[in-house]
Formats: sequence, C-alpha cells, structure tokens
Amino acid sequence: MTLNSPSLLLERNASHFTGKVLFANPEDAYPHNLSKDATVYAWCQSRTVFDLLTRLGMGEDVLHFGHQWDDTKANEFDHVIIYQPKAKELLDYLLAVTLPLLKQGGCVWLVGDNKSGVKSSMKRLVAPLEEVGKVESAKHCLLFSGRKLGEATPFVFDKWVKRWDQDVAGQTFTLCSIPGVFGHGKADKGTALLLEQLSQHRFMSDVANARLLDFGCGDGIISMWLHQKTGANISALDDSALALKATELTFAANDASAALTLIASNGLDNVKGRFNYVITNPPFHSGVHTDYSIAERFFIGVKQHLTLNGELFVVANDFLRYPPLIDASLGKHQKLHKAQGFVIYHARQIKK
Repeated sequence: MTLNSPSLLLERNASHFTGKVLFANPEDAYPHNLSKDATVYAWCQSRTVFDLLTRLGMGEDVLHFGHQWDDTKANEFDHVIIYQPKAKELLDYLLAVTLPLLKQGGCVWLVGDNKSGVKSSMKRLVAPLEEVGKVESAKHCLLFSGRKLGEATPFVFDKWVKRWDQDVAGQTFTLCSIPGVFGHGKADKGTALLLEQLSQHRFMSDVANARLLDFGCGDGIISMWLHQKTGANISALDDSALALKATELTFAANDASAALTLIASNGLDNVKGRFNYVITNPPFHSGVHTDYSIAERFFIGVKQHLTLNGELFVVANDFLRYPPLIDASLGKHQKLHKAQGFVIYHARQIKK
C-alpha cells in the first residue's frame, strides 16, 4: 500500500524504532508495516486511518480512536512517532498527551514534509526532551528526534479545552474546542455567513421532528445553532475524534446532550438513513494538504441520504468549483449569498 512521503522517510529510519512504539497521529498504513518488526500501537484521531489500519489486521488491543490515548491498552513506550499536524497547537497537545507515556530515555520522533512547518516545530520539542536535533532530511521531508530525560507534566484534558460564549445569527450558546479542531477558539467567517442564511430560511412546519445532519461538525457550532433554532435532534458527523469530542462538550455545556448523535465516519460511509436537512462547511484539506476528494465524494453520496424534498446547504470558499458537483448529484442549485470570499449554496432532492 502506498505510503506518503513522511512515512517513507520514517521507513528509511525503521531500524531506530524498536520495542514499544506509539504512533500519535498516523496518516497511512505505516504503523501496520512497522508492526512486523516492533510492538506497534496507534492512537488515531482520523476515523479514515483507524478504519484503514483495522482492515489491515491491527486489532482493538493496539488501536484507539479518540481524543486521547487509552492508556489501559499500553503505556511506557520506547518511542512516540508524531506526524507534523497542520495546527501547531495540536502538536503541543499531542506532546502533552504522549510524553507522560514515554519511558525515561525514550524518544519522540517528529516528521513532516517541508511545506508543513515541521522545521520551525523543532523548537516545540522542549523539556523534558533533550538531545533534540535533525535525524535526516529526504523526500522533501524532515525527521527530528528528542530524548526524554526528565519528568513530564501529567496530562489534564480539561486544561486544553477552550470555552467561550458565542453570539451568531440570533442565537447565543457556549462553544467548546480542542487543539486541532477546525476554527479552534473562534467562529469561522464562512460558518457565520451560512448560519445567517439559515436564520432567514423557512424550515418545514414540523422541523422539530425532522432529521438533520451536520457534515463536518468541527466544534459543533452549526449543530448547536440548528438545535437551538429548530428544537430538533441533531446528527453530527466528523472524521476527527477531536472534533467529535468538541461537539460533545459543546452540547453538554448547553445542557443539550440528549439531542445529539455523534457519527465517526470517513465521508458518508457510516451514515444510515435519510435526512430532511444536510448542512455542511465541508473540509477540503487532508492533514496539511489540499484534498478536494472529501467534498467530491460527499456530493456524489449525499443524494442517497436526503429525503424527497430534503435540502442541502453548503458554505464554501468561492474559488472551489462545487456547483457542477452539486448539479450532478441533485440536478440544480441556488446561490443564496456571496461575501467575504465565501458562497452559500442550496439544493433540494427532487423527484425525477
């Protein structure tokens, strides 16, 4: 199976990775490959990667999908391997979670392609890490390592949660977020524009009993707004375990947990049934790379998850060529609004 460039660089240095190895945010099949020569565990924040490694034969005893590692499965690792995340604050979070799990004298390895910002991230490998330096550069990537030679601060999850009161499109509620979640710590402009349009929309008369899906829920801002606006139960979907946890925390902070159903899914793979409304600010990045395939697969599949007359609302950067994809799926679309570099699209499932 094809590995990305950072994994190929890790593969060149596989002789270093002996004993118990924890991948803190794997991006492809490399943990499975390495498991032939070491005792490998993988903490996946991506459901896509978790499902991939499961299909390859890695079991529940060595895999975990969640917002932090399940240390009942294993701890005291010899090595922790981290792929440079898009958000630098997420790197700090990954280090905070994993350093207490690393043995004294064990190593943290940080790898990423040159465009990911990995070079400047070396300075984030601080105490209790010592002997920090570059191991190798190849395939337009860099690999750094640091050795644990001191005590790590115990990890306390709640210290990493940001909470704030959000006013948006006529609704006020508490939002919660975690490093690595889209729009961490603030409301995204595109999402705010989408909710302003939804505030003007005439929902079906019994909308409180409708099925609503928030695709790519992030910190839960769309889901929470929809629940407050309509009174309906909400299904919130994301590939990211961190996003799903943030949405869970957002609903709990607003005493609305009973109204929320979380769906961990690679695109629409794990979605069942049809919805009256699907609302999305779809992602177009995979890690640090632009990846339109997520949205493309969504538009292809969403038709199978809308009821007759079911409605789709999409906000997107105005340079993304989504209209032909929407039309190919649902026949036609409306452009509801365009401002600040964003466009709001609306389409409906019609009988053919």
